[in-house]
Amino acid sequence: MKTKHIFKKSALSLVITLITFVSLVQDVSAATTLSFSISPMKQSIILNPGDVYYGSFKVSNPSSSNADLQYEIEQKSFYVDESYGTTFDGENSPIVAWTTLNSDSTGILAPNSNTEIRFTISVPIDAAAGGQYEAFLVKTKEFDALNDITNAAVIKEELIMAHLVFAEIAGNTVRRGEVIETSISSFLLTGDIVASSAIKNTGNIHGNAIYKLQIFPLFSNEEIYTNEEDPESRIILPDRTLYNETIWENTPPVGIFNVIYTVEFEGVTAQVSKMVIKCPIWLLFIIIFAIIAIIIYFVTKSRTRKKSSRHAETE
Repeated sequence: MKTKHIFKKSALSLVITLITFVSLVQDVSAATTLSFSISPMKQSIILNPGDVYYGSFKVSNPSSSNADLQYEIEQKSFYVDESYGTTFDGENSPIVAWTTLNSDSTGILAPNSNTEIRFTISVPIDAAAGGQYEAFLVKTKEFDALNDITNAAVIKEELIMAHLVFAEIAGNTVRRGEVIETSISSFLLTGDIVASSAIKNTGNIHGNAIYKLQIFPLFSNEEIYTNEEDPESRIILPDRTLYNETIWENTPPVGIFNVIYTVEFEGVTAQVSKMVIKCPIWLLFIIIFAIIAIIIYFVTKSRTRKKSSRHAETE
């Protein structure tokens, strides 16, 4: 009886502890969630030498936030590498020197509020034609209660987002590129069907690369997957090579498919067509064992016939 009472008490304590722990985790998770947005995330503009452009974007602290956000804005040049990763200050782009920030570079946003960040781009009259690229990095900080010793707010979390500007300076712009490679794996044990390519922008202005993927059954012209109505698109900056993968997500575990992959960039089109076999390793082993069994069967049968034939001759 006493043992049963102790067990009930221990179980009750365990349940209370778990409930308390889950509550604390939820409270901490809610308290440390930092969120804000930039609208729009990027803009593309065409400017003539001598033009003055007035631009802006908004920074918002959503109503779901439970704390003020302190933000700080920095201007940087940027480029996009071959894996579509963005590097800031990778190049000394002249547009950064042409740009003036007309809003305060720092501020505080209360929950459910936003602010408009304004800037001016003054293009020199002798500016060279081609692409110019800059980013406005918005660094936000979420503060906790005041520190008892320093009486200063304690930073709980920091988050950085960027507003990107793709500027085309009009004049002798060159739009040109080349598709360096396209590839589709012919045999898969696991995973999804992936088509990949590498495109180089050999012009002096950014351009959009378009990636289309079509999947057909082996003996049919009826598509079972296509992204033609909404193809993938990637911006490639001048003198950059971009590697990209287009994926048929949730590819069936078994099948034989005809795959057509089409890449377009600045008037250049490259297309590759390939039969792709998707066969999991367990099925592959079954097929191999079946083939071996069939071979053994026919070899054994052949030997049996030869023995029967010899036996008949000796009689």
